[in-house]
Amino acid sequence: MTRMTTRVLAGAGLLAAVALALTPTVAASAHDYLVQTSPASGATQTEQLDQVKLTFNDRVLDLGGDGSSAILRVTDASGKHFETGCPTILDTTVSAPTALGAAGAYTVDWQVVSADGHTVSGSYGFTYKPPAGTAAVPGTTAPGCTSSKATPGAAPAPSSTASTAVPTKASSDGNLGLVIGIAIGIVALALIGVVILLLTRRKPPTES
Repeated sequence: MTRMTTRVLAGAGLLAAVALALTPTVAASAHDYLVQTSPASGATQTEQLDQVKLTFNDRVLDLGGDGSSAILRVTDASGKHFETGCPTILDTTVSAPTALGAAGAYTVDWQVVSADGHTVSGSYGFTYKPPAGTAAVPGTTAPGCTSSKATPGAAPAPSSTASTAVPTKASSDGNLGLVIGIAIGIVALALIGVVILLLTRRKPPTES
């Protein structure tokens, strides 16, 4: 095997290694998205709710170490707040204590810093329908948590990076499959180049 062929093979191997190494990095660069909420989006809550809990597909960053980089608020149709404390961040989950008021529609607004360092936000709704005679909490006109460093005094508006729907496993697997397919394509092209070079160098010289 000639020195040139050895160099080409080494280059192809290096290219393949880089492509495979970049695969998990590209796959992990996507923003966090919701995989589960409690209560669920569109659900009917028949009992008093002591907390709202959101679960994401990846770790949520707790920049201040006290949950202040996240927003989690629960409001009714009139805009009153029913979260009774600040969010708590634990790995992939964000939760906040709540106490609901009268029966009706409620909206959960959230904002977090995803594992890739970008801010994502969104909202979803649920219905509260307690048994007759259940005591209703009056709620407050101001947010239940005033120490948030994200957007003090205002509920987060859903952004272009928001993900309020729970994606299926197929959609997330599809993104990973695309990245892997690109990596395999790069490796295949490198190997084809090596084969062409070897065949060309082995071609016997033409007789004069």
